[in-house]
Amino acid sequence: MRYSIITINREFESSGSEIAQAVAARLEIPYYDKFLITAASEQSGVRENRVVALDEKLESRFAYSQAEAAFYFTSAEAPMPTGARVAEVQFQLIREIAEKGPCVIVGRCANHILREREDVLDVFIHAGEAFRLQRAMNVLGLSERQAKKVLRSTDKARKAYYKNYTGTDWNDPDLYHACLNPDRLTFDGCVDAICEMYRR
Repeated sequence: MRYSIITINREFESSGSEIAQAVAARLEIPYYDKFLITAASEQSGVRENRVVALDEKLESRFAYSQAEAAFYFTSAEAPMPTGARVAEVQFQLIREIAEKGPCVIVGRCANHILREREDVLDVFIHAGEAFRLQRAMNVLGLSERQAKKVLRSTDKARKAYYKNYTGTDWNDPDLYHACLNPDRLTFDGCVDAICEMYRR
């Protein structure tokens, strides 16, 4: 099998995004992550800071008044909620990006969106809690207690988002060609492994 596209899902602060960037740089192919926020904002007409707030998260019913929630979430004729509209724009962008040629795409259900293609290498990056806590404290400047809360809430949000749009479990290993742990394999080991699988 000759791969063209790499999708990378990742636990929060597992260094998955950085691994994806390093893989793209080594293979000299485009890398898509934050671009999907900027482009989604431009195409949906939703302010970029709002797209950031909704990125890989479900829009809660509690973001609306009771009347608005009942309208948005129960009426077939209701306009699509902002979060769902942003997600649909991002999913379409992922399809268009994949058609352009080799690239690395991070998160946003890309492995599911491109599941019918045979040239997609799907990878999940995870790491031990201690590894991720240390990164969260160092990178985000959080206390250990704050870091634990952010790790859990972010992973929970990503898992719920993925489940909502795909009907499957975000961290189910059966959805991926490889699940890699930089805490054990090292950062460079993960990059080497992904590049080797891609080139084989």
